[in-house]
Formats: sequence, C-alpha cells, structure tokens
Amino acid sequence: MTTLHEELAFALSLADDSRGILLKHFGTGMAVEWKGDNTPVTLADRAAEEALRNRIAKATPGYGIIGEEFGSEAGSVDREWVIDPIDGTKAFIHGVPLFGTLIALLEKGEPVVGLIDLPALGQRVYATRGGGCFLNGNPCGVSKVARLEEALILDGSVTTMERLGHGLAWAELRRKARLHRGWGDCYGHFLVATGAAEVMADPVVEIWDIAPMAVILPEAGGRFTGLLGTPGIHNRSGLSSNGLLHDVVTAGLTADPV
Repeated sequence: MTTLHEELAFALSLADDSRGILLKHFGTGMAVEWKGDNTPVTLADRAAEEALRNRIAKATPGYGIIGEEFGSEAGSVDREWVIDPIDGTKAFIHGVPLFGTLIALLEKGEPVVGLIDLPALGQRVYATRGGGCFLNGNPCGVSKVARLEEALILDGSVTTMERLGHGLAWAELRRKARLHRGWGDCYGHFLVATGAAEVMADPVVEIWDIAPMAVILPEAGGRFTGLLGTPGIHNRSGLSSNGLLHDVVTAGLTADPV
C-alpha cells in the first residue's frame, strides 16, 4: 500500500496545481454565480476542482473523491480524497488573499493526510497522522497561551454564531479574550495550527471545509472537534484550538446564557 509520505507528496503536487489555476484568476473580476444555499462559486472553483479530480483519477485509481462543487465519486471507502479548491470563495471574489485550497486523505473515514494551501500568501501547512505538522517544510506547532485573557480568538461569522443560538456565549468569550478577529475560513485554522492564534470557531461547515484540520491540529499539538467538543469531522461545525483553551471555549459555548 502507498505510504502516507507518498500520499502527502501527491497532495502537495495537487496543491501546486490548484495554486497555479487560482492565481491566474484571482483579482480578475471574474463572474460569480450564487448557489441555492447563498454561497458563491466561480469558474476558478470549478476549473481547479476538475483539474484535481482528473489527476486523482489517474494517479490513485479506485480511491473515492469528495469535493464541494462536483459531489462524491464512488471508490474504495478505505481511501478517499476530500478536496475544496477554494475555501473562502467570498474572500476570493472580493480580492482578499485569505482564501485557500484544502486537501485531505481519509483512511476508513478518518483523516490521515491534511493540507491547507494559501495561494495568494505563498503559505502552506500540512500534516500526516503520526508524522508531525509542517509550515512551508519546517516543523510548526500551536501556541502555549493558556489563558483566554491572553488569547486571540477567531470566527467565521459572528452573525451565524448568533443565528445558531451561540451569540451570547460567544460574545462573553470574545469579551474575555485579549483579541477577537473575523479571520475565518481555512485561514483561521491555519493561524491556530501555526501558533499565531489560539482559537478558531467555524459555526457551519461541510466535510470538505474541515477534513484537513482533523489531522493538522492534533499533529501541531492542538485539538480539533465540533463547536461543542464532539470529536470527528461530521459535526457540521469546527473548533480548532491550541488544546490548552479548548475546554474553556466549549464550556463557555455550552453554558447557560446569563
């Protein structure tokens, strides 16, 4: 069987391909289509995903593929690629460079390879299960901040947190933290994995939005769960942390509003 090191090398090459396609389109003012769930999609999303799917089909025949734009392709459930060529399409279409490409490999449903590539920033963090976490080829890890009062906490959308009933609890956590910013999507998780932030809350996600985080964060020394602390990648929400503040945040989100 192919080793995780070999699978990672292939994932890195996929990210190279996606980066080239996305940078060709970024900042060009290309047309935007709004899907039924009120999320945007562009020619770049579809072109990049088609290119990655074609390479995956040729290089790893028999593997399953799960992607945002073209759904799932049946294959072995033992190994499935999960791809999202543009995580943060809203940033992409507005010329904000905080979008990224997400690639993960699942082994019997569990992420074993994970990658976040930030094309416009030239940054990339990736990990394999048991192999550590790396930023642009160098080992990296989460911060050692152990007090919320010294932490930078991030979220994808305060409005969505409020709509889901977490508004008061999240506002209290934000009030206690040293800093709060809305640097969402994969960029927020990237910052936690590389030690630049302590917490990233993603209130509504699909599997392609978070699969890489479930291997990247633990390998960086942190934690990744659903918003309320449930393990796994099928919670429809995501919470990345440096580990030291994870229970503080989940306890805050599940506390009765005051």
